[in-house]
Amino acid sequence: MAGKPVTTGSSSLRPLLHRVGLDEKESEIYLALLSLKVARAAAVAKVARQSRSHTYLILRALVQKGLVSEIERGKVLHFVAEPPERLLGYLDDRKQQLEELRPIVENSLPLFSSITSQFVGQPRVTFLRGIDGMKQIYRDTLKRDFCSLFNPEEMYTAFGGNVVTQVFGKNAELRGRDLLIDSPAARRYRNELKHGDAYQIRFLPKSVTFGTDTIVTEDTVALFAYDLDRTIVRIENANIATSFRAWFEVLWSISQKSS
Repeated sequence: MAGKPVTTGSSSLRPLLHRVGLDEKESEIYLALLSLKVARAAAVAKVARQSRSHTYLILRALVQKGLVSEIERGKVLHFVAEPPERLLGYLDDRKQQLEELRPIVENSLPLFSSITSQFVGQPRVTFLRGIDGMKQIYRDTLKRDFCSLFNPEEMYTAFGGNVVTQVFGKNAELRGRDLLIDSPAARRYRNELKHGDAYQIRFLPKSVTFGTDTIVTEDTVALFAYDLDRTIVRIENANIATSFRAWFEVLWSISQKSS
C-alpha cells in the first residue's frame, strides 16, 4: 500500500514528536506508518528509510507506547497506526509515570551519590547529545545564577518553541543575564520571559553572530551546539568558569540594553 511521503507536512511534526517523547527514529517510523495506516514492517522501513530489523523493533516499542497496534492478515503480521488522538493519551501516561517516579528517585539520590567519585583538582568534561540531554542541562544550569551568550533563533528551530518555558513553565523566573544575538527571534524571546533586577537581557552588536548557546554558572560552563546531533559539552571547573565570565563581562559592557 502506497502512503503519503513522510516529508509532506511533517517538518513541524518532527520537533513536536520529539517533545512528546519519541526519539528521531521513532518519529520517522511513526510518521511513515501514519502515512500508510496499515503495513508490514518491510513497507514501513522502506518509507522511513530504515533497516527492516530496526524498524520492526521500533514498531514493537511503539506498540508498547500505545501509538501502534498489530493485526494478522493472511498469517502475516501488520502494524496499524492508532488515531493521532492517542498521542494525548500517551502524554497522560507519561505524566502519571513521571509523577510516580519522582518520590522514588528523590529517596534514592543519597544512594546514587554514595557510589560516585568526585573529581578533584582537574576539569570534568562530559558530552551529551539530543533534545532530552539539552533540556536536562538547561534544567540544571538555569535554576542557578548564570550568564549566557545565546541565539534564540537556533533555539526555536531546535525545540519548536521556547526551551525555558518548556522546562520551567510559562511563569519561569530566571536569575541571571542573557546576551542575545540581535534578531526578531531575540525580541520574541525577551517578550516571553519575565525580566527585571533578577534577570536581565541585552542585545549583542549586530556584527556579532553565532549558532550556539553558552551558559556559565559559578563552577560550570555548558556549550550547546544546535547541530543535527544536538551536542552539549559541559565543563565543570571553577577556574574555567571564571575565565568565561570575564569574557562575558567585556561583551556585556558593549551590549545594548533591552527596553
